[in-house]
Amino acid sequence: MKKVLSILILGILYSCSSSKKTTSDTTNKLYEVLVSSEYGGGNFKFYEVITEQKEFKMLLGDEEIRKFVKADDINSSNFILVNLGEKSNGGYSVEVVNVVEQTDKIIVTLKEIEPKKGENVTTALSNPYAVIKINSKKPIEIK
Repeated sequence: MKKVLSILILGILYSCSSSKKTTSDTTNKLYEVLVSSEYGGGNFKFYEVITEQKEFKMLLGDEEIRKFVKADDINSSNFILVNLGEKSNGGYSVEVVNVVEQTDKIIVTLKEIEPKKGENVTTALSNPYAVIKINSKKPIEIK
């Protein structure tokens, strides 16, 4: 009787034990939008692909972005900084339409999202920007 009871208890304890996942969704994704905001970007429209450590230090120095990156991320990932420039009102943003990995490069398709007609937006000047992490060291082509 003791053996049956102890086997039953061990079976219950084993089935109730927690299991740890070894992979997470973010490591399997080809890209991740780290930060996207209507305010805080540059005054003119541009994008920059960040591939080197000395360029990456700029991101590590930003208080908002450094929450999402580690110092060694630049060894396995590239980053894209997209600025839409100064806009006369709010409601603008950057959307990642598509990211395709080819044998020799990564093709990133971006889209500038404008406020919809009739949408309530701020009348203050805005400087929308986004920082995108590409989980690959292949060269990046932006469309």
